[in-house]
Amino acid sequence: MVNQINGLKDIYKLLVNERKIGGAIEAESLRLRTGEVYKHAVITHVDLLGSAIYSLGFVTEDQENMIINISELSLLQKPKFKRICEMNNQAYKLVKTKEKLKYLKRLCDINLGSSNVIFLEEAKLIIEDIGFAAVSSEIDTNLIFPKDNVYSIA
Repeated sequence: MVNQINGLKDIYKLLVNERKIGGAIEAESLRLRTGEVYKHAVITHVDLLGSAIYSLGFVTEDQENMIINISELSLLQKPKFKRICEMNNQAYKLVKTKEKLKYLKRLCDINLGSSNVIFLEEAKLIIEDIGFAAVSSEIDTNLIFPKDNVYSIA
């Protein structure tokens, strides 16, 4: 799922709800007033004072965390909401995948033997976000995706 973002307020709302929806906001490029251009910048934070946005945090492809005053932003080209597994910024993708995988392992350990609906929804969201390939080698997904409805005809 790749969705176009229409403004900084949209980015803020998506970041606030990151745990509920997963994913991240990646811009095709981000240019500062000084002329510096960062390809595939991932927006990580938007700071508000009341209803006014005053700073923006992002991660570059070189895994640099940068915080800029909003007045320093010249162009944010094609910001899109993407799942972690769909991202072009490989540095951020690797870090976020490891972070979410660690969280998912802990979540599975805590809910071992339980089929709590809330746990299953959150686990499925994380797997959808980071991709089944990243999860299947690390975690037994039979707990999350039971194969109860598989029948053999022989």
